[in-house]
Amino acid sequence: MRNRRLLDRAVGLGMALALMALPLLSGCVAMASQEQLGMLEEARKAAEGAEADLNACKQKRAELERSLAEKQQYLQARISDRNAVQEALGQ
Repeated sequence: MRNRRLLDRAVGLGMALALMALPLLSGCVAMASQEQLGMLEEARKAAEGAEADLNACKQKRAELERSLAEKQQYLQARISDRNAVQEALGQ
């Protein structure tokens, strides 16, 4: 009895999925139109442009991180110098 209900439920779900997928399958064509190809080419060019922008941003970020590291190192050196001077003046 329980197996029968599970089987009925599975068949019902399968039928529902098949009916839902039918419109997706019927919209397919064998060949893309020139308009669709043009849109695809535009999308490809836009993607290439976005990738180029991303690479430029990554390079800029790497440069900024290097600069930040150098400035932090310089700051630590100056703090060390200041502490040494303050210690010498305090004695």
